Amino acid sequence: MQENLEAARAYYEVHWTLCAPRSAGVGPAGGAVASNLRRPGALDGQPEWETALKEIDPDWNPAWPADWQRHYAALRELVRDEDGQAAQANVQPGVTIHGMDIGK
Repeated sequence: MQENLEAARAYYEVHWTLCAPRSAGVGPAGGAVASNLRRPGALDGQPEWETALKEIDPDWNPAWPADWQRHYAALRELVRDEDGQAAQANVQPGVTIHGMDIGK
Protein backbone atom coordinates (compact mmCIF):
# COMPACT_ATOMS: atom_id res chain seq x y z
CA MET A 1 0.00 0.00 0.00
CA GLN A 2 2.75 2.47 0.95
CA GLU A 3 4.48 2.04 -2.40
CA ASN A 4 1.25 2.77 -4.26
CA LEU A 5 0.57 5.84 -2.11
CA GLU A 6 4.07 7.16 -2.78
CA ALA A 7 3.47 6.66 -6.51
CA ALA A 8 0.12 8.47 -6.16
CA ARG A 9 1.78 11.43 -4.42
CA ALA A 10 4.45 11.60 -7.12
CA TYR A 11 1.82 11.53 -9.87
CA TYR A 12 -0.20 14.25 -8.13
CA GLU A 13 2.86 16.50 -7.83
CA VAL A 14 3.28 16.40 -11.62
CA HIS A 15 -0.35 16.23 -12.82
CA TRP A 16 -2.29 17.96 -9.98
CA THR A 17 -4.87 15.15 -9.91
CA LEU A 18 -5.09 11.45 -9.10
CA CYS A 19 -7.50 10.84 -11.97
CA ALA A 20 -4.76 9.11 -13.91
CA PRO A 21 -5.78 7.48 -17.19
CA ARG A 22 -5.30 3.71 -17.40
CA SER A 23 -2.27 4.22 -19.65
CA ALA A 24 -0.42 6.55 -17.24
CA GLY A 25 2.86 5.51 -15.70
CA VAL A 26 1.98 5.62 -12.00
CA GLY A 27 4.00 3.29 -9.84
CA PRO A 28 4.47 -0.39 -10.45
CA ALA A 29 1.09 -1.11 -12.04
CA GLY A 30 0.51 2.15 -13.89
CA GLY A 31 -2.70 4.15 -14.14
CA ALA A 32 -4.73 0.96 -14.16
CA VAL A 33 -4.45 0.87 -10.35
CA ALA A 34 -5.90 4.38 -9.97
CA SER A 35 -8.58 3.64 -12.52
CA ASN A 36 -9.51 0.37 -10.83
CA LEU A 37 -9.71 2.06 -7.42
CA ARG A 38 -12.29 4.50 -8.83
CA ARG A 39 -14.65 1.63 -9.75
CA PRO A 40 -17.79 1.45 -7.60
CA GLY A 41 -17.17 -0.75 -4.57
CA ALA A 42 -13.43 -1.11 -5.19
CA LEU A 43 -12.57 0.19 -1.73
CA ASP A 44 -15.37 -1.46 0.20
CA GLY A 45 -13.90 -2.60 3.51
CA GLN A 46 -10.76 -0.47 3.02
CA PRO A 47 -11.65 2.98 4.37
CA GLU A 48 -8.00 3.70 5.17
CA TRP A 49 -7.19 3.64 1.44
CA GLU A 50 -9.94 6.10 0.61
CA THR A 51 -8.84 8.39 3.45
CA ALA A 52 -5.23 8.29 2.28
CA LEU A 53 -6.21 9.05 -1.32
CA LYS A 54 -8.47 11.94 -0.26
CA GLU A 55 -5.57 13.42 1.73
CA ILE A 56 -3.57 13.57 -1.50
CA ASP A 57 -6.42 14.70 -3.75
CA PRO A 58 -9.93 15.39 -2.42
CA ASP A 59 -11.26 14.85 -5.97
CA TRP A 60 -9.40 11.59 -6.63
CA ASN A 61 -12.71 9.84 -7.40
CA PRO A 62 -15.09 12.50 -8.74
CA ALA A 63 -18.75 11.96 -9.58
CA TRP A 64 -18.00 13.56 -12.96
CA PRO A 65 -15.81 12.06 -15.72
CA ALA A 66 -12.14 11.56 -14.78
CA ASP A 67 -11.12 13.04 -18.13
CA TRP A 68 -12.92 16.28 -17.22
CA GLN A 69 -11.17 16.32 -13.83
CA ARG A 70 -7.76 15.97 -15.49
CA HIS A 71 -8.50 18.95 -17.76
CA TYR A 72 -9.88 20.99 -14.85
CA ALA A 73 -6.82 20.31 -12.67
CA ALA A 74 -4.45 21.38 -15.45
CA LEU A 75 -6.44 24.55 -16.15
CA ARG A 76 -6.67 25.33 -12.42
CA GLU A 77 -2.89 25.17 -12.12
CA LEU A 78 -2.34 27.19 -15.29
CA VAL A 79 -4.40 30.13 -14.05
CA ARG A 80 -3.29 30.00 -10.42
CA ASP A 81 -1.43 33.15 -9.40
CA GLU A 82 1.58 33.41 -7.08
CA ASP A 83 -0.67 33.45 -4.00
CA GLY A 84 -2.41 30.23 -5.04
CA GLN A 85 -5.61 31.99 -6.08
CA ALA A 86 -7.36 31.64 -9.41
CA ALA A 87 -6.46 34.47 -11.72
CA GLN A 88 -8.53 35.66 -14.64
CA ALA A 89 -7.22 34.20 -17.88
CA ASN A 90 -8.23 33.76 -21.48
CA VAL A 91 -7.13 30.26 -22.43
CA GLN A 92 -7.61 29.61 -26.13
CA PRO A 93 -8.07 26.23 -27.85
CA GLY A 94 -4.70 24.72 -28.63
CA VAL A 95 -3.17 25.43 -25.22
CA THR A 96 -1.95 22.03 -24.07
CA ILE A 97 -0.72 20.70 -20.76
CA HIS A 98 0.32 17.06 -20.39
CA GLY A 99 -0.92 16.49 -23.93
CA MET A 100 -4.44 17.75 -23.17
CA ASP A 101 -5.98 20.68 -25.02
CA ILE A 102 -7.29 22.54 -22.00
CA GLY A 103 -8.41 25.55 -24.01
CA LYS A 104 -10.88 23.41 -25.93
